[in-house]
This record gives sequence, structure tokens and C-alpha cells, in this order.
Amino acid sequence: MKISSFLLLLFVLGCTNTDVEQVSGERIVSFSPSITATIVDIGGTELVVGRSAFCSSVEPTVPVVGDLYAVDYERLLRLQPTKVFVQKTEAAIDSHLVELAKQQHFSLHSWRCDRIDEIATMHDDLQQLLTIEGPSMTVLLKKVASAMPETILIMTPGSDGNAGLSFGKETYLDDLLHMMGGTNVLNDSGWVSLSLEDIARLNPGAILVVSDTPFEPSAALTSLEIPIKTFIHEDVLIPSSRIVDVAQAMQQELFSQ
Repeated sequence: MKISSFLLLLFVLGCTNTDVEQVSGERIVSFSPSITATIVDIGGTELVVGRSAFCSSVEPTVPVVGDLYAVDYERLLRLQPTKVFVQKTEAAIDSHLVELAKQQHFSLHSWRCDRIDEIATMHDDLQQLLTIEGPSMTVLLKKVASAMPETILIMTPGSDGNAGLSFGKETYLDDLLHMMGGTNVLNDSGWVSLSLEDIARLNPGAILVVSDTPFEPSAALTSLEIPIKTFIHEDVLIPSSRIVDVAQAMQQELFSQ
């Protein structure tokens, strides 16, 4: 650990040791909107005492402690969490969080939330960790009998005439599309940035533009003369257990007879 980091940690621990009133019971800080939304979904709302600024599924009065890139360590330790939850990414988990967990200030738990099965694992693990009874998360989708385009491109609306971010293979919306009998036109994995020229070359049978707020497809996108379907759902961009509701709504609105 660098000297500056060590001094910061000592400062934070010194403040919390003298100023924090002891509390009891389960207390959760979540740095992930996906995990926070799932906690709320399974009935653990009252356990969340700290969040990231992007965790909109809990009341705005719940203190913001930071995110994966910037943590307010003093506020974090003042809240005296029993468990801290983070979402796994390609980057390593914050070393200070790992060190504080080793010092038994809290237990640290992390999950990937890119795929449907990863979301289901996170959901079921949370129920067990928080001793909340409930069914395992299952996405029950049947193959759609109605005709679907041969290939589909799934993307966000974008802005200022630019194409949005596209969902490639091994993403949760790609998983949903596959479960509904559709085929993703993209062969690349993860989230992909495409130009309008890229989309024209791919020439999907349809473009599915998804958003959590109302929007109108850009003139640039419609100029490609590829059929566009729009899907608006408040939880479509958050890979949480609410993806079950997203899947049911998407199938009913877009792909049912």
C-alpha cells in the first residue's frame, strides 16, 4: 500500500472510531444499481443504509457513499455497514474496500451482472445472505410463434445524431433475445459502439431501440430504412432481477401474436 493511501486509511479509521455511535442489525451499502434494485425487489429495502448516486431504486434520502471509482471512506465507515456489495467489472475491486473488509469492518461481496444466469446467481445469493425467503429467479420465456426478423440489432437511443451503444453477445439482452427465439446480428461480445455506416453494413432485419425513458429514434437512424422497433421500460438498462418483468413486457409488446 502506498504511504498516501495508508495515511488516508488511518485518518478514516481514526474519525470513525471516535465519532460513530454503535448500531445493531443488518446494514447494507451497495455500490451497484443492479444489486440495489434486486435487494429492493426481494424485500430488503430497509436494510440499505448507503448507495451510489446511480442507485435510484431506493429513497434519495439514503446517503450516497460513492461508486466503484470514488468512495467516501469516512462516510462509509460512519454508516457502519455489516455488508458492502459491489458489481464485478474488468477492473479490480477497490483495494481500500478489500482492506477494510479484511479488518472486519464489514463483509465484502461482489457479483458479475452481465448475463441472465449471473443476475439469477446474484439474486439467489442475496436472498441467502440476507435470510430473505423467496423463489429462485427464473425467466420463463417460450419460443415465439410469430414471425420475427431473421436478425435483430439491440441498441440504446444515442444522442446528437450518434448511434447508441449496442448489445452484443454475452449480454443480458442478447440472452433474452435468444430465449425469445431471435438472433442477434452482432457477433462481437459485450457492449459495442457502432457507427451508422457499421449498422448499414450489418443490415439487420430490424433494429430494437431500448430506453428507460420516452424517446424518438434519431433521423439519422431512420434514414437507414431498416425497420425500427422501440421498447421503453424503466428497468431495461439495469441488469437486476427485474429483468423478468422486462422480458415479459418485451415479449408481450413486441413479439407476441
